[in-house]
Amino acid sequence: MKEKFGKVAVLCGGYSSERKISLMTGKAVWQALSNKDIDAYLVDTKNEFLNQITEKNCASAWIALHGSDGEDGKIQSLLEIMDIKYTGSGPLACSLTMNKLFTKKLLLQNGFKTPDFKLVESIDQFEEVVELLELPFILKPCSQGSSIGVSIINNKNDFDREFQALEKLNDWVIAESYLLYSEYTAAFLNENILPLIKIDAGHEHFYNYEAKYFSDKTKYICPSGLDPQVEERIQKRCFDACKLFAIRGWGRIDFFIDQNDDPVILEINTVPGMTIHSLVPMAASKVGIDFDQLCLDILEMSNV
Repeated sequence: MKEKFGKVAVLCGGYSSERKISLMTGKAVWQALSNKDIDAYLVDTKNEFLNQITEKNCASAWIALHGSDGEDGKIQSLLEIMDIKYTGSGPLACSLTMNKLFTKKLLLQNGFKTPDFKLVESIDQFEEVVELLELPFILKPCSQGSSIGVSIINNKNDFDREFQALEKLNDWVIAESYLLYSEYTAAFLNENILPLIKIDAGHEHFYNYEAKYFSDKTKYICPSGLDPQVEERIQKRCFDACKLFAIRGWGRIDFFIDQNDDPVILEINTVPGMTIHSLVPMAASKVGIDFDQLCLDILEMSNV
């Protein structure tokens, strides 16, 4: 294995709001690759990482960076300039899917469903948003992951407080319909959609940061319990959405299922989490792929 891949840099950490989760992902991936006899190095991109991967003469990079550091296309562009192979999607796919506004507009233009939404540019738009989306509604940053900054708005005080907090992120702000449908996720791996997972966030009002990474009350149901024909049709729609954005290698698509058994797409992730609570490893295990093998398979699908 060492001869096949050469030295592999597992890029993690960085500066984004998802640094903590990225460090967890990176450590888990590094351990998995080491278990598979890969000459892997854990590299925190907060610490002059270009020098590190150059000095180590790394031939490949396993991107374990979440959020703006690893999912907005910048790191992919850098690695392409350096002629280093890397895991996952290319710069354009990453930059488009990182931006929820662009994602939603492209989905709608191509016949996919997504929750109703509005770009919010001023704290004075509360009534305007309520008229379109009704109460309660969701307020979220445009380009953050892991549900960071996402809140449920029930009244004007909620809106004022949360909008002012989101302004500090230096990001666009989106208001979105608060849907009461069940939430699901679909893992994309090597041109296939893995078994769907139904998410029960337990006592939380939605699948938030705490529910995703730290709560023992969050339940993941796989097999999903959907009618097999319905699941197959939804898998096909999720696959088509991934292909629309040119997702490569691996990724994850999060969605609700509406009363017509259609997916209502929330977002597409090009570098999903790989922690003990993560969903891509869970779905992969249902088709006989353990965590170590999954990390190796993703490395084998590396693109230049």
